[in-house]
Amino acid sequence: MLDVSGAGSVGGIEVVISNNKGHSVEKVAKMAADRILYIADDAPLPIRDQARAFKNTVEETLVYYMRQAVEQDRATICAKLRQSGYSDLADNLRSL
Repeated sequence: MLDVSGAGSVGGIEVVISNNKGHSVEKVAKMAADRILYIADDAPLPIRDQARAFKNTVEETLVYYMRQAVEQDRATICAKLRQSGYSDLADNLRSL
């Protein structure tokens, strides 16, 4: 006879909203870092402190590379707009 038992948890659900804009790079980086790294509240203090420091480093790294991605995407869109004859629109977009 086979007897299987177990328990599981799906974790918490967080809803993040913004008003009249998209999320900032910093907010998305924090959401990603929270998803990548979970730090247990009952972890020993030295481990928790080290994990928080590492999480902050991960978040800062994500912010840096996400900003790079945004800049490169804008550069690509501006180049496509200029190729299509929309230089003024490209200039406006680039100045954002």
